[in-house]
Amino acid sequence: ALHLRKAFSEGIAGFEPHIIIDTGRNGVVDMRHDCKNWCNIRGAGVGLMPTTETADPEIIDAYFWLKTPGESDGCSQTLPDGMQCPRYDSDCGSEDSLGTRPNEPPAPEAGQWYDYQIKQL
Repeated sequence: ALHLRKAFSEGIAGFEPHIIIDTGRNGVVDMRHDCKNWCNIRGAGVGLMPTTETADPEIIDAYFWLKTPGESDGCSQTLPDGMQCPRYDSDCGSEDSLGTRPNEPPAPEAGQWYDYQIKQL
């Protein structure tokens, strides 16, 4: 958050941005093999509960869950019903994504309940 604030402040004269941090899936540090991976991350853990009581209220306005924990971020190539996912994004096939290992159930479409995911958080 501080790096982002600094970049914006330096790029736009007089701009002092405040930050809202998505904590819905950031409860476990360094659980990704690559930080660019974002879809149904295995072992992510739920972070802080949504609140306006933050570590630095001068900079951070709130912690917020952008997506409800348990909602799928996106589908596996094959859906739970065995059909091919029409909106498959290759980012949801990353080595960090749930549903990519043989013992994991495939992920449903984005926004649908992913029971396996909520149990992992």
